[in-house]
Order: sequence, then structure tokens, then C-alpha cells
Amino acid sequence: MSYTRLRYHIVTATKYREPLLTPDVENVAYRVLRREAEALNAKISHIGGIEDHIHIIAAIPPTLAVSTFVGRVKTETTKALKRNFAHLDTFAWQAGFGAFTLNPNDMDGIIHYVLNQKNHHKKDDLWAPFERLG
Repeated sequence: MSYTRLRYHIVTATKYREPLLTPDVENVAYRVLRREAEALNAKISHIGGIEDHIHIIAAIPPTLAVSTFVGRVKTETTKALKRNFAHLDTFAWQAGFGAFTLNPNDMDGIIHYVLNQKNHHKKDDLWAPFERLG
């Protein structure tokens, strides 16, 4: 029997970094992200973000490519947001994404970072320059 524990920190942004992820939009997007992850036998444990990007901590099975996972959850959230919000009829995610494997010893710090995105972006912190690359 094989055992894996593969956790990823995934970051993706709205196309052109448009500030479209309002609290109402976030609620729908996060619900769809979790549902689609479950459909892929993956699990999203934490999501956080601001108006133009999101961070996801996910456990993805070794039989599923990270790019496939991200592509699927982005496609399904795009459909749901267009369906639920008339003003988002042209919504799109940026073409790329960032994905980082996580060391179990670093999980608490990364979880805190992901869940406190709004506070982190009120001040310039260590990660801000990397997030601007998208």
C-alpha cells in the first residue's frame, strides 16, 4: 500500500488583476473550488485572498497533475461566477498560476498567511513582490 501526503500552496489571479473578488463573489467561488476539488478526490483545506487573487492550500492525489487540478477548478469557478453574477459575464482567471509544495513543518505559518491575506495586503510584506509577478 502506498502513502503520500502532498500539500500545495496554489496562487492564481483574476485576468489583468482586476479587483473582482468581492465578498459575495468570494463566497460562490470558494464553495465551487471546494466542490470541484472533492470531485477530483482532492481536498482544499484553506482558501484566502483579496480582490484580485486567491491562495489555496490543497491536498492533491499523486495521480492528478497539479496543472489539471488548477485548470479544472478555475474552469468551474469561471462558469459559476458568470452564471451567478451578471456583471461578471466576461470573468476570467489569468492563464498561469503558482504552485509550491509544502513542508509539514511550515504549515502553520502558511495557513496563517493564506487566511490573513486581507491584512497582509494592507502592509507590504515579504511575499508581496512575488505576488505582483502575476
